[in-house]
Parts: sequence; structure tokens; C-alpha cells
Amino acid sequence: MILQQLDSYFLLALSILSLVTAVPAPDPNGDREISVYIVPGNRTFPEGIARQKNSPYFYVGSVTTGDIYRGSVYEKHLVHFITGSTHGLTNAVGMKIDCEDRLYVAGGASGTLFAFDLHTKKLLHRFSNGFGLDANATLLNDLDIDEAGNVYITDSIRPTVFRVGASEVNRPTVDLALEKWTDLTGTMGPGGNGIVVTEDQRHLLVANVYAGEIWRVVISSRKVDKVDLGGTGIGGPDGLLIRDNILYSVNAFQEIGQFIRVIEMRPGYLSGTQVRNITSELFERPSTVAFDGNDLLVVNFQYGVVIPVLPFTVVRVPIGG
Repeated sequence: MILQQLDSYFLLALSILSLVTAVPAPDPNGDREISVYIVPGNRTFPEGIARQKNSPYFYVGSVTTGDIYRGSVYEKHLVHFITGSTHGLTNAVGMKIDCEDRLYVAGGASGTLFAFDLHTKKLLHRFSNGFGLDANATLLNDLDIDEAGNVYITDSIRPTVFRVGASEVNRPTVDLALEKWTDLTGTMGPGGNGIVVTEDQRHLLVANVYAGEIWRVVISSRKVDKVDLGGTGIGGPDGLLIRDNILYSVNAFQEIGQFIRVIEMRPGYLSGTQVRNITSELFERPSTVAFDGNDLLVVNFQYGVVIPVLPFTVVRVPIGG
């Protein structure tokens, strides 16, 4: 996911959201054939996406306003859902939904992670790393949630993985501190972007978009190692997803193509083999993806485009290519 200066709005460096595995709810109207979903607004620049389990809904956020939009996999048009600025959210970047239907949104340059109740739209928490008042000091970019409910967040400027412990989420206080969980100085460095918890719940895979690398963090020891991908570049890894030990990495470097790299990870997650690319004529500078059954929902962010192709869209592509 990439944020930059677009008109009067401050967008900063890359993110991906990434995102939840979801099984579509049954379609009461028969087969679903929608391949392009329309996001409202001509300056929205949607960046992150999260798919809500056991429902037809998915959510995207605007990096220019912080507003959250809700879509149904059975309806072509998304609708406005939450006004971000009401809660201090002005840059909505990476997004995820936990098992209690709480939507977490990385707040970019604010240095704040926001949590909302999707049933009531109520703001539950703002977790701040304390750097949001300093210009260009932080960019909370993407996040993932483990089975215990711990939330891990990347920062594209500070070489840090932040964390919200599962116990913190149930506290009644709205404004809380964001824990600096792992310092990546001297290892991965700045450029943190997409992040996933591996299916064994023992590791994090973190994208360094600037270096074009994937790094593994052992959750128990916080040991950090670079993943060996065979010496072949993967582009600029933005949003990440993982399923059945297959890693999906959205390329942010549009000058080398618009694709999602598919990587077979080996046991232990210290190495992987790049097997193919997922491409589509519907891609328009995508940032991140979410699972929807055997398909991917891909956000067309249009990073760096002064005059974007309208309307902004989320597109459906099969995982099989």
C-alpha cells in the first residue's frame, strides 16, 4: 500500500492490507457473478481491505479522508459506512477484522491503530505509538491478527513491529498506548508493509517494500531472518495473504508490471519458491487483497496517479489465475 502527496492530501509509503480468509455467505439470489465493485467518490483512493467472516460484507478505507466503506459480495456498489475524521482517522491504510467483528484500521501518519465495532460502528479504541505529532516520523501501514487475538502492525518509516495484546482489546479505556514489540533496526530496517501470521501461529512474515524482501519473525523469540526466495526479485511486496502455506504478495512497483506473486513457502518459512503471477486486465495499480472463498478481492488504489481512472474499484480475480 502506498501513500503519497495527492492534491492536498498527505499519502505516505506502501502498505497491504492484508487481510482475512473468509468463506462467502450463501447468496440468496443465486450465483454471484460480479467482478468489479464500485467505490464511491472521485478522490477516495482506497487502500486497505478486510473481509468479514460469516457475512457477505467487506470493507475498504480511504487514505485521503479516513472514511470506511462497506461492500457486499452480492452488490456492485459499496456504501459509506464510517466517517473517519469524526474519530481522528484521516488516513485509513491496512485493515483486518477479528473473530468478534472488530475492525482494526492502521492510521498511517497518525501513528494510531483504530478499532471499531462493526455492529454499532462505535469507536472502541485508539492505540497510539506517540510519534504521530512529528512530521514523517511514523506510518502505520498494515496489520494481522493471530488466533489468540494479538494484533501486529507494521510501520513503513520506523523499523518496528508494534503490537496490541489480546487483553488490551477488552479494556474500557478508548485511548491506549501502542506497544513497540520488535525493533527491526539492523535487520529488516525501514519499509515495513504487508504482514501475515503464519498458519502455525508461530511466525510473522513481513514485507519490506523498499528492498523487495520478505522477512520472518519468530513470535516466541522475536528473532528476525530474511526469507530466501531463490535470488529472484519479487517486485515491491505490498499487501500479503497466506493460505495453505502459499504466500500471495501484491507488487507495488507498477513500472515492472501489475501482478500478485504466488510463492510456495517451505516448512519453517525461511525459504520459498516463486511459482507464478496472478494478473488481470482489471488491475489498476492495486495495493492489497482479501480472500473470498477461492477468489481474491483486489483493491485498485491507483498510487501516484494525479488524475485517477474513475470510478475507484475493488475487483474479483480467481486464485487459480
